[in-house]
Order: sequence, then structure tokens, then C-alpha cells
Amino acid sequence: MEIRVRVSLLRSLYTLLPALGGFVFTFWCIHRSGVGVSPDSIAYVSGAHQLVQTGRLLDYTGHPFVDFPAGYPLLLALLMRLTHADPLNILQYLNPSLFALLIGLCGYMAGRMGYPERWHKPLLAICVALSPALIEVYIMLWSETVFVLLTVLFMIALRRYLYRHSLAALLVVALVCALACFFRYAGVTLVATGGLLLLLERRRHWGHIFLFGFLSVSLLAVNLTRNFLESGTLTGMRQKGVTPLLRNLYYYGDTFSGWFLFGTTHYQLCLIIGLVLLILLVLLFTRGIPRLKGEYPAFVKIGLSFAVVYSVFMVLSATISRYEEINSRLLSALYIPLVLSLSFPLAWFSGRASTRFARRCWRVGGLGILLLVLSSQLVADHQWYADIAEGGIGGYTEDDWDDSPLVKFLEDRPSPFLPGYTLYSNSPEGVYFFGGYSCQLLPQKAFPGPIAQYYATSRQYLIWFNDGTNDAILSLHDVLTHKQMRLVQQFDDGAVYVTAP
Repeated sequence: MEIRVRVSLLRSLYTLLPALGGFVFTFWCIHRSGVGVSPDSIAYVSGAHQLVQTGRLLDYTGHPFVDFPAGYPLLLALLMRLTHADPLNILQYLNPSLFALLIGLCGYMAGRMGYPERWHKPLLAICVALSPALIEVYIMLWSETVFVLLTVLFMIALRRYLYRHSLAALLVVALVCALACFFRYAGVTLVATGGLLLLLERRRHWGHIFLFGFLSVSLLAVNLTRNFLESGTLTGMRQKGVTPLLRNLYYYGDTFSGWFLFGTTHYQLCLIIGLVLLILLVLLFTRGIPRLKGEYPAFVKIGLSFAVVYSVFMVLSATISRYEEINSRLLSALYIPLVLSLSFPLAWFSGRASTRFARRCWRVGGLGILLLVLSSQLVADHQWYADIAEGGIGGYTEDDWDDSPLVKFLEDRPSPFLPGYTLYSNSPEGVYFFGGYSCQLLPQKAFPGPIAQYYATSRQYLIWFNDGTNDAILSLHDVLTHKQMRLVQQFDDGAVYVTAP
């Protein structure tokens, strides 16, 4: 009995130590200069503040919050109500805690995947704890901090349902999917993955399938209905994609190269990596999974299914619709399913090879690949550490903003802006974050109507950030060419203009 307790404690330490290490490192990163803040982060924070102060879900422009799902700002508003603290202070402790929980759940899954080698579980937990992709997410104010966790909970809940086929287990899966859609529109990939695996079951429960489909999209349907009633659009004004499919496959491959292969930006090589990985995932799902017998492949089946669905969704959506290029943040939800799924075949074959020599080859090969990945991640983490120690987390809490003359102008009180004037900027989120002013984004080039309306109206300020590059909106040259503007003040990092009388 005493020996079993010691073994159980030792196995728990394999997960607890990496979880503790992940918590300490992300907490240090955030404590250095505050949680990282990007333009999307400011949209979430402004939505939470508006909800607490006015009871309406609005963004920093004063318009309805529709570009993102309502889940994350609602969560931030709830935390503000409960703690009476600002989200930036709350997330200093919440994000590292969520990251530690994520590592613990990964250790739980690895312990139930039937790995024949004892070293797989601790190495996988360490791999997740050292992941630059996940560390980047959990030091930022992003909804992915919740979405990635919901993805892992989805895998655990769906595995439970596939073994029990109980109504209670199905309801848990549907709830997790509904919450994922409420935090990220990409949550529909969890719905698609769950529906696909339910349809592939040998004994289909059609009542369960229809119930799952209805419940899993319920919150998304409510969110989209509210968006349409508030703004006349389902997810805000979206431009058509301008990035070709092959270029998106390059970004896809470049991201994984940065995760696992010390990084390379060579176009042809990253394009090949993206294509090979996508084909490998499809082949493993369609050919490899049916040959694996027993209970342990459930997580592999779910992880590979999600990886295929999510990869196809991201590449196609980035081709059809215009948004930021495919990057580590957008693909972060793939990291854990990929690591768990792709590491398992090596471990599985190493335990079932016909000869001792073959088993040793599989073990050495699997261990070597994991150590290579860990080495790549350590190099990236060291660079993260050096960058953050020097200037803080990239974004609006970076140290460089402390010396910005334009930021000091926005922070001045009383307000330097005349009442009754509308503020426009190429970086309205920065105006809101530093000055607390509601500000409009300059019109997008793809929509002539708003451009003509902007040029025709007066009583406006233009706050221009030199670093706020955005090719989709009007440039400073466009505005000054078509609109009579007077320079209020010139700064090293920007300028402020007002419409001439």
C-alpha cells in the first residue's frame, strides 16, 4: 500500500512540477510590465468596462461589440463585479493559473493514453509547459486563454462520452462547445469535430446527435442574433480575403516550423511543411486510427479529428475573409492536440515492435524527436525571456510607450480636445487605452460609402500613430489630400490634426 502511494505521488509530481514551472514563468513575464495588451485586448477591455458602466456591450468606438463573440468581455465584466479590480490586474494572477491548469489537464490526458514508456508523460507535460505558442497566449489579454483550455476540456469530455454514451456526458460536451463558440467564432470547429465523431460511431444515436447540434450552437445563435439586431451584421464588417491559398499554407507551415523546428522563413520549405503536415494529419485520421485497437486511442482520434477540421477551417477562412495572417496565436489551439496525437504513434509502435532491436529504434527515435522539440522550445523561450527582460511584453504595455510624446499628450488633463468633435485615428484602440477617449477607426479602403461620409463631415480630430501601420484603411496622405486639416501638434512618434474651419 505504501509503495502504491509513493508511485502515485511520483506520477503526480510529473505533472505538478511542470505546471508550477509554467505558472512561475508566465507570472514573472506578466509581473515584469503587466499583461500584454494588443488591439484585440483593448476591444475586450473596453467591452467589459462599457458593460459594467452602462449595461451595454460596446467597444472603444462606442459602437456595438460585434467583431468578436461576447463571451470574453462578459467574463471580464463578471470578474470586475466580483473583485472590484481592473481586468489588467485580475489577469496577472488568472492567466498563470489557467496555464497551470492547462498543463495539469494535459498530464491527465497523457496518463490515460496507454503510453508504454514512463518518460512520455513527464516529457509531454514539460513540452506543453515550455511551449512558446502557449506562453505567448497566457501572457496576453486574449480570449485564447480560455479557448485553448476549452479545447482540452472538449477532448476530455468527448472521450468520456464515446465510452459511456450517456446523456449527462453528451450534455457536458455540448456545454463545452457552446462556451467555445461564445468565446471564439472558431469554436464552430469543436462543434464540427464533435458532430463528425458522433456520425462516425458504429452505433449512431441520432437523438444524441441532433441534441448535441442544437445545444452546442445555442449560445452562438443568441450571440449572432444580438449582433444582427444591434449592427445589421452577424460578425461586423468583413473584407474579402486578399491572401492566396498557397500563401496561407506557407504561413501555416511557417508557424509549425517556429514551434518545432527552430524556425525557418524559407517560402518553399514552409509551404512544403504546411502541405506535408496537413496531408499527414488526414492520412493518420483516415488510415491510422481505424487500425488502433483498445481504449487508449480515443484522445488520439479526437485530437487528430480536431487538428484536421481546425487546420482546414483556418486556411480556408483566411483565404476567403481578410484578417491578420495565420500565426502562432491563431493556431495555438492546435498545439496540444498535435503534440498528444503525433507523439502517440511513436510510443505505440515502440511498445509493439516484433523485435527488441526494433523496439529500441522506435524508443530512441521517439525520445530523440521529443528532445529535439524541447531544445527548439528552450531556444525560443530564452529569446522570450531576453526580450521581456529588456523591454517588457510586446504591445501597449511595452516599455517604449512610457517615453512616447504622443501618449503623454493623450494622458494630459484637462482634455486637449474641443468638445463636440469626433476623434479618428489609425489606432483608435491606442487612443482609448492611453487617453480613455472613444475614438473611431479611419474608414477602410474597401468601403466607398464611409469614406465619402468621412470626407464630407467636419469637426473632427485625427490622431496619427507613426507605428500604427494598417494598409486596409486610409493613409495619412489620403486624408490630407482630400480633407482640409490643420496640424495641432507634431511629435516624434505621431501627430494630431483638426479639421480646418
